[in-house]
Amino acid sequence: SLSQAHTLSCAVFLSNIPEKTKSFTTAGLIASHYQVYCGLTSQGQLIAVKQVILDSSDADAANKEYSRLQGEVELLKTLRHINIVGFLGTSLQQHVVSIFMEYIPGGSIASIIHRFGPLPERVLALYTQQILEGVAYLHVNRVIHRDLKGNNVMLMPTGVIKLIDFGCARRLSCMHHTTCNSVDLLKSVHGTPYWMAPETFVLSLQIINETGYGRKSDIWSVGCTVFEMATGKPPLAHMDKMAKQKSTV
Repeated sequence: SLSQAHTLSCAVFLSNIPEKTKSFTTAGLIASHYQVYCGLTSQGQLIAVKQVILDSSDADAANKEYSRLQGEVELLKTLRHINIVGFLGTSLQQHVVSIFMEYIPGGSIASIIHRFGPLPERVLALYTQQILEGVAYLHVNRVIHRDLKGNNVMLMPTGVIKLIDFGCARRLSCMHHTTCNSVDLLKSVHGTPYWMAPETFVLSLQIINETGYGRKSDIWSVGCTVFEMATGKPPLAHMDKMAKQKSTV
């Protein structure tokens, strides 16, 4: 279980105010909600703590959400790259799942743009290279992020980029560039409309080469994130989300 397999060897004290709050609906129409806190360990280290409260009044929903979180944890603990947020451990206490991760104090690229405006070309190139290196590492390891955007790209004070939020990520079952069944991926739409590839808006039940669907959709999202860094807004930001989907498709 989460509470036994990857626990920290020290106590963690949480800040009073969450640094990030996010609500979303998964493919199974389960409303999910989590908050991210800054935590202080009993060894004096700052860490990030993502907390999800399981619905104790609905056992089926709680089990599905717990299973989804287990998948996220199993994926996170296999990733080791300078441009991927570091995984530290988990715990389960009284229907609250906590995922402990590397603390990234610089904030998200979206917040940097909000503070400083569109990025200078030299900085844009530096950040883009690191984003691509992180995504390349994921793809080599058959992982599709599926929600790349400025809010999910964090910055260390030293200028090092970190990709975060793997709640939508999936690991592909196919190792090689051969045709494989990607129906599960095609049936589940994840991401944020302004950064999503056109093919994610049109659900097809046919068998598609996984390299033609999953990896390319991440690259599209990287391109949208680069556009966001260069201009301060994602592509087609003047449209509402539904109009954007129709225009892209």
